[in-house]
Amino acid sequence: MIDALRAELFKVSRRRMTYICFLVAIGLVLLFYIILWLRVRQGPNDTFRGYAEWVSLRAGLSFQNVVPYGFALERFFVTLMAVIFAGTMVGNEYDWRTVGVIASRGVQRWHFLAAKFISGIVFAFIAVTICFLVAIAASLWFTNLYGLNYGAIDGAWFGHAIVSLLRTAFVVMPFVLMAIFFGIFLRSAGQAVGAALGFYFSEGIFTGLLTSAHGWLSHIPEALFNLNGDAILRLNGRIPGNDTGLFSSTTSIPAWRAFIVLGCWLAIFVVAAFWRFRTRDIQE
Repeated sequence: MIDALRAELFKVSRRRMTYICFLVAIGLVLLFYIILWLRVRQGPNDTFRGYAEWVSLRAGLSFQNVVPYGFALERFFVTLMAVIFAGTMVGNEYDWRTVGVIASRGVQRWHFLAAKFISGIVFAFIAVTICFLVAIAASLWFTNLYGLNYGAIDGAWFGHAIVSLLRTAFVVMPFVLMAIFFGIFLRSAGQAVGAALGFYFSEGIFTGLLTSAHGWLSHIPEALFNLNGDAILRLNGRIPGNDTGLFSSTTSIPAWRAFIVLGCWLAIFVVAAFWRFRTRDIQE
């Protein structure tokens, strides 16, 4: 197992894709804050809720709300980059025909796949951490620029931020493991990334369509990822005045049930990937 992890670290640390994914995630977070800042500079719109929406946008820039706002923002960007990283990390082993070489050199299959899972999980965790630090830096800058509220920065704040970071990483994990599963099942980096991202975006579409359904159809989204992720991230806090705006969530799913549902999905992807990898001829 140590050899498999060492080999995985060697490959990941020398792949340009690893650093590209990190840089793109950081750039997207910064770009969003810049766009948000430009929108705030324009002032409120001449609409009924224009001023309230403008105040909500300013609240999103403030350091006081960097935990709920920053993690809700990076949930989307980190998921995209983590899926691309995990899908290419596994799929390229088949595209480059290196998986058979590794297995022929005495590395057990479950060691090989376990190293892939650990690598994907660690990448997602590091990406969430780095992007949150970027969000903190941007929020501090704009809070100082506009004289916004810093809030209380004490031990409780740091504890809440760390727990919120872990929650956000947990919400991203199902899509990371899904990308790894598709990489094993489809044996192609492009197809693995496309299938995982396709599911990620299409779930949001179908969830929107089923919100007005009745009966058992209306409960289907509760067994998937987005609503349960919303329920978990709701524990990170809320932004005053943003209950119906950007990054708001109206889900009524209890957080404890959301953890169980996403945990079940994680177990399903892990078991399915190990089963498929162990029972299938690598070279077929």
